[in-house]
Amino acid sequence: MAIVKLKYTTGRNAIKAHLRYIVHRPGKELERPTRELFQHNYLSVTKQEAYDLLNAAPRGTIFYKMTINCHPQREDTHKDLDLQYIASLTVREMQLRIGRMVPFIATMHNGHATTDLRHIHAICLVQGRLSKEDFAKLKTLWQVASAEVRLQRRMRDLVQERQRTRFLAQAKVLYQSSHSKERYLSLADSPKRHHRRVKPLKLQPGCYSCGYGQMGGIPAWYDFCPCCHRPLTQEKKLHLELSRQL
Repeated sequence: MAIVKLKYTTGRNAIKAHLRYIVHRPGKELERPTRELFQHNYLSVTKQEAYDLLNAAPRGTIFYKMTINCHPQREDTHKDLDLQYIASLTVREMQLRIGRMVPFIATMHNGHATTDLRHIHAICLVQGRLSKEDFAKLKTLWQVASAEVRLQRRMRDLVQERQRTRFLAQAKVLYQSSHSKERYLSLADSPKRHHRRVKPLKLQPGCYSCGYGQMGGIPAWYDFCPCCHRPLTQEKKLHLELSRQL
């Protein structure tokens, strides 16, 4: 389960100090790195551009400090999750729930002196204060992040299992071709034992309305986007037309 934490401040000096902290926090070997900042669609920004964004924020802007963590063993097992896309998707869901545009800048920590946990630090700019009802809606942002984390973990595990199966099949062919009699690398490869096969997950293109699933796809049995709940029939038709043209 992904964890999304939110804190806020109204002071520009305080949020600039937080920006310096997330960019230059010492790493595992206690060096002082300069981490890359990003926005939506993997757009990279410099530290000076981030300062300009904070300085140009209108009066009354609330600066939200967002942290996104994933379980290091159950979810980010091989440190291969697309954390940048998860952060962008979480901020888009935040915009939908409060009904306002939310510019943000974020960076990824690959671990530092106290932990090896990969996580995201983001600064979200919200114009005006939020009501109690709007702020309560943000307490369940972890559900959107967790759904995307589980989908990415499932797809990556399927890809790794498929690659392992293909490697074992090729090794079996090479082994049999080098021996006159039919032999097997293990008892699991013997035809006497039958194992239930796992069908590959059928996917369809991601939602072009909100961007959900653009990197990994959405399971084929979904007729509506799990994020914005818009019908996916247009995405299916567009994908079929593109495949025919190719």
